[in-house]
Amino acid sequence: MILPKLSAAILSMALLGSAYAAPARDADTTLDQWVLISGATNGAADALGVSEDDLDEHRNTARSHLTRYAAEHGMRMERFDALFDLGANEGRRLVSDRVALARAKGQSLIDGFQRDKIIGYESVKDALDV
Repeated sequence: MILPKLSAAILSMALLGSAYAAPARDADTTLDQWVLISGATNGAADALGVSEDDLDEHRNTARSHLTRYAAEHGMRMERFDALFDLGANEGRRLVSDRVALARAKGQSLIDGFQRDKIIGYESVKDALDV
């Protein structure tokens, strides 16, 4: 079930400008899956050549917002790094496997990634609360 969500996140990043756009329509997405999705968008952006500084900023923004959301909802975020890294590896693989998509939508994906690296907490919270 998570692989289609990772693919949807990468596509929504390319088409809608945010990884938080498409998966938000699925109320069954768990917080762990959101971490994987965030990692996947990071990995996809990495595969497309964004800078290490941007990748780090994106990761830190995701960690901050998802950890805050977990705390506000009485949840614990103990596996962020492991799940994020797993998602990043899958995101890199998905982009590598879909070279034609990456070529056609790569800049849109990077633009969405750039927006998500500075996304405000309320936008993330709204997506997770669906």
